[in-house]
Amino acid sequence: MFAISPTDIDWFNFQRTTGHNSEINFWTPTPWNVSKLSSGDRLYFMLKAPIRKIGGYGQFLEYQNMTVNAAWNTFGFKNGCGSKQELITRLDKYKSNRSTDDRSVLDSEIGCIVLTNAEFFEDSTLLDLDNYEIDFSRYIVKIKYFDESDPLTRVTESTVSEFELVSTTTEKLRNSRTVTERKGQGNFKAKLTSTYSNKCCVTGETTPELIEAAHIQPYIDEKSNHVKNGLLLRVDLHKLFDNGLMYIDEDFKIHMSPQVKSDYYQNLNGSQIELPKNENLFPSKEALKSREFEFRNG
Repeated sequence: MFAISPTDIDWFNFQRTTGHNSEINFWTPTPWNVSKLSSGDRLYFMLKAPIRKIGGYGQFLEYQNMTVNAAWNTFGFKNGCGSKQELITRLDKYKSNRSTDDRSVLDSEIGCIVLTNAEFFEDSTLLDLDNYEIDFSRYIVKIKYFDESDPLTRVTESTVSEFELVSTTTEKLRNSRTVTERKGQGNFKAKLTSTYSNKCCVTGETTPELIEAAHIQPYIDEKSNHVKNGLLLRVDLHKLFDNGLMYIDEDFKIHMSPQVKSDYYQNLNGSQIELPKNENLFPSKEALKSREFEFRNG
């Protein structure tokens, strides 16, 4: 089974930008008491008008009803809002327009559809349901379930192309160093988080706030955000990697610079990273070789 639900564009853009993809809250302004979805079923995000295209999906984990306070305390930014006040404002607008519930927004219950392994598509890869013979009326305001096989799975799980090193002209290098917000960075992290099963490929760390998306060939432009040009690393290892104090070779083994004096880090020498379950998503050997060359000649 899979399902499709109209999706607030602000919620979608926030999640895509921040790269949250594990245990995110696809909240509903009133309890929907979702019971038909099973763990692992896909919920697709139908972006509301004027877009009206599929922007991504998440795998259903569980459903709960919570007060707004409880939802914020449990999920925080993973509610798709930058603050609790922003969440309250969105709900208050909905309550004012649609609800007859006299309780305050803070005390009222909302539905929490908890999703994991979410994928957020870039604007150029949004899916038009007219191309897949899926009937989803514009008058559906909650959720629609489909018992048939999911035709979108083949599209979203197609073979990943090989990563080609991005051309590094002087102008591109200069621009990449001055851009503070890299385009597609949030989605890049979301893809890597899913690819590496939500954990650092070196240490196994799973705390979301401590793991980051690292580019193997340093970021040049949006082409750099290829899943095979990335590693999911704990924040300290990401800094070592970016500063040329660590590299990973073609056999996926770790090499630490002798400049790093800590026994903890030196003990990682020669160990192998945890690779994705899907061999098609292994790190690009060309990118790893280019990083090793920089390490040895930097």
